[in-house]
Amino acid sequence: MKPALYLKDSYMKEFSSTVESVKDDKFVVLMETAFYPNMGGQPYDTGKLLRESDGSEFPVVYVGKFDNMISHEVLRPGLKPGDKVKGVIDWDRRYKLMRMHTAAHVLARVLYNETGANTSGNQLGIEQSRIDFTLEGFDKDRIISCIKKANEIIKKGLDVRIEETSYEKAIGDDDFSAPSKHLMPKLERLRVINIKGLDKQACGGTHLKDLSEIGAIIFIKAENKGKSNRRIYFSLQDP
Repeated sequence: MKPALYLKDSYMKEFSSTVESVKDDKFVVLMETAFYPNMGGQPYDTGKLLRESDGSEFPVVYVGKFDNMISHEVLRPGLKPGDKVKGVIDWDRRYKLMRMHTAAHVLARVLYNETGANTSGNQLGIEQSRIDFTLEGFDKDRIISCIKKANEIIKKGLDVRIEETSYEKAIGDDDFSAPSKHLMPKLERLRVINIKGLDKQACGGTHLKDLSEIGAIIFIKAENKGKSNRRIYFSLQDP
């Protein structure tokens, strides 16, 4: 299987591929795919596979990664190894998650810069998302102030670039993945999401090309999860 297409181009909405294997008439592995699997706090893509030989449609309802293979769960049987297919991603869902994911990077960086808080986890959603972080003392007003600063940065429309670097170079860079360096995978080569002039993080998710596409972060609530564990829930306002 070739590397996932979304790693190079998060804006790819359609692609052509070949069925590599099918399990139980519904779990389909393709030679290459642009569908994002459920992992890293980012939900899976949905969409459909269209068989080129007869136009038959196979709705994709779940995508996961198992044994380093991306598997597409389809609603109906019929696909066979060797079938040529066209993949179509539910773009509305994907784009909302891209906006959420890039917004989470911005907010995590601002929280780190303003408070020294390290990111400990996140869960993206279509309507709202959350970030977990470590911070001594629970100050809701301080958190709201960080969101305001994040929105000021978003308005600048900074470029977001997909890059690559070595683990050794990344670990020696004080600005690299500062809010979540402890979560950085120990891989020989790292895929980097570089928000120019703001943040560099190792990340395998889908992202925007510039911050202006986010719109604005809307604070929903903050929770004290005990000791130094904090949680922020947020949604997004359209650009």
